[in-house]
Amino acid sequence: MDEAAPQAVRPGADEARLAALRHGWGEAYRIGWDPVRGWWAQRGDNIGGDITADDPDGLWKAIVDDYTLKPVPREGDGAEAGHEAPS
Repeated sequence: MDEAAPQAVRPGADEARLAALRHGWGEAYRIGWDPVRGWWAQRGDNIGGDITADDPDGLWKAIVDDYTLKPVPREGDGAEAGHEAPS
């Protein structure tokens, strides 16, 4: 899946936290940080607008909430209704 630009984050721990978000959710969401939106995610199926948060933990929770309401189809999973969220 292509990742939307810009990709820049604040150096240090934020880079590791961005990598963790992408590892957990990158198959279903485009995830990034920029100075305008802060921490953001976009559904891979392009439903809805940006999901934003002030910090990575808030973004993780917002993604979980979004995914719980309507799971994002992933390549090859058939998008079953009971598909589990990444842990």
